[in-house]
Amino acid sequence: MKLLINKKKKKLYNDSINHDINTNEGLIRKDDFNSQKEIITTHKGVSFLKLEPDFKELFHNIKRGPQIITLKDAYFISAQLGLMNKFNVLDCGGGSGALTCVFANIVGDKGRVVSVEREARFVKIIKDNVSMFKFKNVEVFEGDLNDYKSRKKFDAANLDVPNPWDYIKQIINLLKNGSALTVYVPNTTQLTVMGEKAKDSNLFLENVYEIIQREWDVYGSVCHPKFKILGHTGFVMVFKKLEGV
Repeated sequence: MKLLINKKKKKLYNDSINHDINTNEGLIRKDDFNSQKEIITTHKGVSFLKLEPDFKELFHNIKRGPQIITLKDAYFISAQLGLMNKFNVLDCGGGSGALTCVFANIVGDKGRVVSVEREARFVKIIKDNVSMFKFKNVEVFEGDLNDYKSRKKFDAANLDVPNPWDYIKQIINLLKNGSALTVYVPNTTQLTVMGEKAKDSNLFLENVYEIIQREWDVYGSVCHPKFKILGHTGFVMVFKKLEGV
């Protein structure tokens, strides 16, 4: 894909187009877009920079089925899991594959991400989004996590399901000792139930977080927070598998 961007607008297009594009800023001619030009100018004289889109730009273009996890939560989860290059990571409750793609981008070609999703319609969306990013390090498992078998233990895992406590035993079996688990839940009922159910297991609850994102406007010497705040989206529970201690 290609990104056209200027100071007022940006939009993603396919790598090449087979017809001229009509925009509010004017006509983008097919031959200009498909050329090696870095600056594309419409017939109204409005110029755009043509770029290869980065991960963030592509992320905003992913297909959606169920509600996707936000970047503010996705990268916080990744940090709490301590993800590194070559990590073997499990993402259960794949949904639209947003978090799966964030994980795949971090662990790199030598890493591996297994995305577990029960709904066939969502599995297709995950695969489509993985394909858009051209990731080759993602395996999608259609089914229940308790039915998933792996010869290799995982370095980290995330659970984003309505009933994460039903998978405590399985997640302990799949994780390396000392590895991190994050559990993403939207409400306090799930939060408290998961905390109680994990007490008698080898999962030690290190912390619980709620991430609030607030943007600011800056105009010369004047600055103030924007009125729109990206507030509660979910709680992030951070566990560590501690067996034998």
